Amino acid sequence: MTISIPDTLTADNSGKYIMSIRLRSDGLSFSGYSPSESETFFYRNVEFDRTKPYVSSLKEFFFEHEFMTYSYRRTNLVCVTPQYTVVPEEVFTDKQKMDLLSFTFSAPENKCLHNLLTREAAEVVFGMNEEVYEFCSRSLINPSFIHHITPQLALWKQQSRMLIPRQLYVVLHRKMMDVVCFAQGKLLFVNTFEYDKPDDILYYILYVWKQVGMDQERDQLHIYGGVSLRNSITTTLRNYIQYISPAEIPSDAYLLGAEVVQAPLDLIALSVCEL
Repeated sequence: MTISIPDTLTADNSGKYIMSIRLRSDGLSFSGYSPSESETFFYRNVEFDRTKPYVSSLKEFFFEHEFMTYSYRRTNLVCVTPQYTVVPEEVFTDKQKMDLLSFTFSAPENKCLHNLLTREAAEVVFGMNEEVYEFCSRSLINPSFIHHITPQLALWKQQSRMLIPRQLYVVLHRKMMDVVCFAQGKLLFVNTFEYDKPDDILYYILYVWKQVGMDQERDQLHIYGGVSLRNSITTTLRNYIQYISPAEIPSDAYLLGAEVVQAPLDLIALSVCEL
């Protein structure tokens, strides 16, 4: 499993780069760029052998690729998981975060982490496999553990501030979908659902649309995801919602480099918002 990186990234100049490693259930992806240099963004994707334990494949990949443990300007470790909850800062305490996760999920992961949403006065509390956490903490230099929803919330809050209609944002992952609603920068709803078939996607979108009280003729639905799946569900959704559009990445993201279009939205948002 050999993955190449740009020749411009070396052990000697890695301190100029920000590296983001994105862990998901079937593998990982990673991106890097130098904030002081344009067109330096690169993105790579890796699939793991599902017959092997995840942490074994992770260790194997790290040991085979020296650049994973270079000293970077910053190293982000992005966790892609539906196991999270958003807690108002006024009631959040670090000592009780595991209790909050256990209350929300019947079988929470054994490592509990959190990200501050400074513009929302709230915390994203999320679970992570403890063995994976310990390995990454030992192998990386001062990594920042970030839930995948955190940079997306920052990006959408910024986008929705100047818009009068409410915005429902949907990101389609593999067997998982993020659904977030904003009204002029105010977060109204956020959750991540697991799905098996396209009908599940339609159900969750229309359910949240109704629960939040969005207007079928005025409010807006933006969908990120694979073109084929996105187009098929959009055809059906047009019977219920007037304004639907394939969501586009921020225009300033293109300054990072051509490969930015290949990256998942959370990695793009993390680079653009510089969390």
